[in-house]
Amino acid sequence: MSDQASQRLLILEDLQNKKFQLQSQNNPRNESPARKDDAPKDYTPAEKTRLQNDKNTALQQSNKQSDGFFITQNSLFGNLIISVIPRFNSDGSLANGNIPKVS
Repeated sequence: MSDQASQRLLILEDLQNKKFQLQSQNNPRNESPARKDDAPKDYTPAEKTRLQNDKNTALQQSNKQSDGFFITQNSLFGNLIISVIPRFNSDGSLANGNIPKVS
């Protein structure tokens, strides 16, 4: 190898090492990816009741108005419900437990 090529390789290796060091400093492995701001907050009883009612309403409306299936799920992103993929039997019919329960 020429002297220039080996210098380039050394520079690239050095840059790769520095990149790794910076990434490990910015994102320590012992910390969770969620920030303290994203941690679940303590709700008052009135807020908990309202949130549960909103979840139930969203779930019922989604299951009635859509061909999809939805479940309630706590989310760091604030989603009250998420869609799920139903399971089908080999003959194409819905498997047991996949029919939405609408109250």
